[in-house]
Amino acid sequence: MNKTVYAIILLLLLLVGISSFVYGLFMIWQPLAYMIGGLFLIILSTILNQAYDNTSERGEK
Repeated sequence: MNKTVYAIILLLLLLVGISSFVYGLFMIWQPLAYMIGGLFLIILSTILNQAYDNTSERGEK
């Protein structure tokens, strides 16, 4: 077998294996990802709310 064909087959097997592994982790951890994502959005909205300067709308300096 040619080295190039062998290398391509190995790369394809590696990519299929990695994608299968990642997809399996996604199926297992999907609910956890939603919980972590939700907490991240809650924390981000809280930080943005605290960082917002609401005194500029009232004309105060």
